Amino acid sequence: MEKRVILGTAGHIDHGKTSLVRALTGVDTDRLKEEKQRGITIELGFTSLALPSGLRLGIVDVPGHEKFIDHMVAGATGIDLVLLVVAADEGVMPQTVEHLEICRLLGVRTGLVALTKKDLVDEEMLALALDDVQELIQGTFLEGKPILPFSSATGDGQEALLQAIDQSAREARERSTSGVTRMPIDRVFTMKGFGTVVTGTLLAGKLVLGETVEILPSGNRPKIRGIQVHNEQVTEAEAGCRTAVNLQGIEKTAIRRGEILSEQGRFAPTYRFNASFHCLKNAPKALPNRFRIMVHWGTERVFGRILFMDQTDGMEPGSTGWAQIAVESPIFPVMGDRFIIRDFSTNHTLGGGVILDPRAQKYKDKHRELLIPWMERLESEAALDKIGYLVWKQGVDGCHLKDLVALSQLGSDEAEATCAALVEKGEMAEFDPEQRAYVNADAVRNLSGQILERLQAFHRASPYQKGMPKEALRSQLSESIPEKLVAFTVGRLTESGEVVVEHDRMRWAEHRVALTDQDEGMRQRILEALEKDGTMPPTVKDLEERTGCAETRLRTLLEYLAEKKELVKVTEDIFYTVPVLQDLEGRLVRHLEEKGEIQASDFKTLSQTTRKYTIPLLEYFDRARLTLRVGDRRVLRDKKA
Repeated sequence: MEKRVILGTAGHIDHGKTSLVRALTGVDTDRLKEEKQRGITIELGFTSLALPSGLRLGIVDVPGHEKFIDHMVAGATGIDLVLLVVAADEGVMPQTVEHLEICRLLGVRTGLVALTKKDLVDEEMLALALDDVQELIQGTFLEGKPILPFSSATGDGQEALLQAIDQSAREARERSTSGVTRMPIDRVFTMKGFGTVVTGTLLAGKLVLGETVEILPSGNRPKIRGIQVHNEQVTEAEAGCRTAVNLQGIEKTAIRRGEILSEQGRFAPTYRFNASFHCLKNAPKALPNRFRIMVHWGTERVFGRILFMDQTDGMEPGSTGWAQIAVESPIFPVMGDRFIIRDFSTNHTLGGGVILDPRAQKYKDKHRELLIPWMERLESEAALDKIGYLVWKQGVDGCHLKDLVALSQLGSDEAEATCAALVEKGEMAEFDPEQRAYVNADAVRNLSGQILERLQAFHRASPYQKGMPKEALRSQLSESIPEKLVAFTVGRLTESGEVVVEHDRMRWAEHRVALTDQDEGMRQRILEALEKDGTMPPTVKDLEERTGCAETRLRTLLEYLAEKKELVKVTEDIFYTVPVLQDLEGRLVRHLEEKGEIQASDFKTLSQTTRKYTIPLLEYFDRARLTLRVGDRRVLRDKKA
């Protein structure tokens, strides 16, 4: 498959960027009437170039005027190499420097320099311009790269420039097609007979003819009607391509530059991210904390504020550190995305960096000791660190594989293999294999501690119950904790022997039910009181008064005696001794065998009780499947039923 490379121009206004592109490609990228009238580039221009080797480049031509830096940043997003254009008759100018800094901050790693307007200077002036450029690029990614004199007017130097571009393109790192599909939109227009068309550089994944995509943040979901790469119709486009997409079922007015075309349902909006940040050494002043800025990400620009995690007094020009940036409008970044910040009031570029956590929580000083070590690790862009961090920060909420793929921009296979490696190392656990959901090992340990604490507290409060109902435990844990994570953690505790699960209850393995001497005495008083009153035993409240036992402790003892089969629980407030209830049951069965049925009034007489006991007893026998209610009568239940 042909290598996919995007070249972007850069440089000061009127240094000949558009003329150079026209000389190489035969295409005038200044398409607006205003651009032709004023003789300057205002908007981004796009074309392609066939190189001597057969490789075909996508080209983004950017405006050089300082008023249109916003457009320049949008165009430079996603380029693989830069052609820095410097006019030999003027040399390095302010936007030459600013454009180069922006390209560096955006992660461009290679390129070359064209010394244009060669025909307007003599050899001495050309040499001075060459020295000027060499001084500029020293210490940058362009140091040691070709510097080619060129004249758009005469074509002098064109062959050498083409060969140098060809070589640089072969050296450029090819963009991976892995990750979730996303394309920042840099142009929206209507084409007669086709409808709405958007263009951009496809940063990840691929677009396929006929599929439905999502426009963010609007949430519109149009269908792809057509795809063009290098002005040719194709059935699919892969990451690294300049791509035009014809969208069906959406008007031009419903889309704007700055939005993202992406795979459906894969990205959530972000209003805060953590990043490594570099403040340019030629920034006009130190950046104070919470300074209001313009953030350029992808082809979008939004207002925001910057907070430095490791520099409480702000950041001096030329410094690098960790920052959290809060934006006022939603963006959709992933790990490794680059951004630029500018001072909108003075129109100066202040710096930029790499997004390490695209969905950060609000930063507080207490987070510093935990966050900074992670930020340092994430700078390496290692897959283990990316996945490890994303799962760690989610805590007991856990993280699904599909979200890990989207945020890390790793391919599905690589993300899955990374998860498996971290599980093998014991740093993560897969608590839901069906949904491919993972949790950090510390989160499992913390949840295990919570479960054990609650079980122990339950045993202290209810020492004579065998265990805590599972529903009661779940109600005491955060609702955000997935059900399957609770079950997974209980399973781990059971395997380790720390917890015992019996039917619908669980207990701490060390818990043993045993009555104290004091409770043994209370047990005797309870049994005697219930036995004495026969078929109309005292209620829990009556027992509390007669025994002097506090209600909580009394109920615990009653439940314990019911579990031990010494009492029978008829309702929450009525307990019978086993002999008394067995006698009642015998009388009831004999009556039903003789008469066939019984009404509540008859049972009241039979049991020598009041209505307070009659109805609860009849309902108990129904629950015990001894009797069956038929209207207002009871009959013996068929034992086979």
